[in-house]
Amino acid sequence: MREIVRNAGVYVAVVVVAFFFAIWIPQFRQPSNLLNVLDQSVEIAIVSVGMTMVILTEGIDLSVGSLAALAPFLGAWLITQHASSPFHSAVVGVLFCLAVGAFVGLINGVAITQAYLPPFIATLGTMSIVRGLAYIVSHGTGITELPRGYTFLGHTLPGQVTVGVVLMLVLYAVSHLWLSRSATGRAIYAIGGNETAAHLSGLKVNRIKLGVYILCGVLAALSGLAETAMVGASVPDAGIDLELNSIAAVVIGGTSLSGGRGNLVGTLAGALLMRLIRNGLDLAGIDSNWQKVAIGAIIMGAVAFDEFQKRRGARL
Repeated sequence: MREIVRNAGVYVAVVVVAFFFAIWIPQFRQPSNLLNVLDQSVEIAIVSVGMTMVILTEGIDLSVGSLAALAPFLGAWLITQHASSPFHSAVVGVLFCLAVGAFVGLINGVAITQAYLPPFIATLGTMSIVRGLAYIVSHGTGITELPRGYTFLGHTLPGQVTVGVVLMLVLYAVSHLWLSRSATGRAIYAIGGNETAAHLSGLKVNRIKLGVYILCGVLAALSGLAETAMVGASVPDAGIDLELNSIAAVVIGGTSLSGGRGNLVGTLAGALLMRLIRNGLDLAGIDSNWQKVAIGAIIMGAVAFDEFQKRRGARL
């Protein structure tokens, strides 16, 4: 609870930004647009759950964007090549997609915990490998003939809310409780706070870190399915800049890049803040390049504030 209160700034920023755009742009406050903001947040928000846990261990995963392209494409390819029943093949395709995510996450985890590669280098390598494979297996073309079950995250429920939004909220609620109250969740914080001390206290540090990277891979694949549902196709250039956007959401939400401090409530607020800003600037007709400038400035400000807090804490 203390972490959530300490990150009150990002919650206030979400309210202030939403209020500002609602006054400036009448279309922004339309219910349909606010639902659209939630839909657009699903992709970043889902992968940011895994990214938060990775960063809490003082790690990083740069492969999530590439994985969000390759995993859904392979699942879609499996469906189109072995389509017997649309429903069952869709289920198999989704499971295969998530399995690909787990496998790439496993590779990342093994490279970091067994080959002792720095997380940045290990995941930078898999980012390049996985993106290259996405273009190789797809021949640069997408798959559009997908069964309805494969794009389930885009289905609309009563109230015009999509399955993806409901899944996002449930995922955050469950993950927050698990991270804050379970022994494994506390171990993740301990590893990021002081890995040597965590190891000496008897924690299975490598096993926990391996599990975190596998989970991040699965959620990256699930995030790719969300984008597939939004565009109605699986394309090899999906997930562009997803790794940067998810890291930004996590940092803006108050999670320290040095590990050991942060929470998922802040991450969700960070993801929503980024989408609110992009949506408002889109409606205002602001050039997309200036949008990148705005997001970049926010990221730098969030990191600078984090460093300020750490230095102030060290002086006290």
